[in-house]
Amino acid sequence: MHLTRNRARDRTRLVLPTMTQRIFESNAHAFEFACEHLDCSLRNGQPVLGIVLALQGRMCSVKIAHRDDKTIPSGTLSELLSCTDLLNVCFSAMLAEKVPQLHVGDLVLYTTMPELVAANKPTVAGTIIAKVMPRYNTKGGWQVEAVQPPAAPDPNPSN
Repeated sequence: MHLTRNRARDRTRLVLPTMTQRIFESNAHAFEFACEHLDCSLRNGQPVLGIVLALQGRMCSVKIAHRDDKTIPSGTLSELLSCTDLLNVCFSAMLAEKVPQLHVGDLVLYTTMPELVAANKPTVAGTIIAKVMPRYNTKGGWQVEAVQPPAAPDPNPSN
């Protein structure tokens, strides 16, 4: 009995993940990792990693991480819209209120309405809920970039 318990404990140790945190050299490497190793399904309502392709005000186009397609297209918004073979791209992702200013190539967390997922149209429209850094932790997910508070007004303005 004692021997069986130890073997079970040893087997448990073998299946525990050894990686707790990964820091990637680039946003592209982080995106590729997400495509290859993480559940990027929008079906369960969880946000997934995306990379910004184009911006227009508080709207952006985002390539959504997907196991079957880890390519990151490039080009202007017009060029991207004219591509007929793009998959897993949302051209109308709205930035949530607290998301800082984004730039092309930034990593973001993307989510969409459950109704669109159920209709198999998760890229029709979505929301960017956070800008993230290329750091992944198995316990906490992607590290969200801290929102910079607005500058405090100068208490002694010079006239």
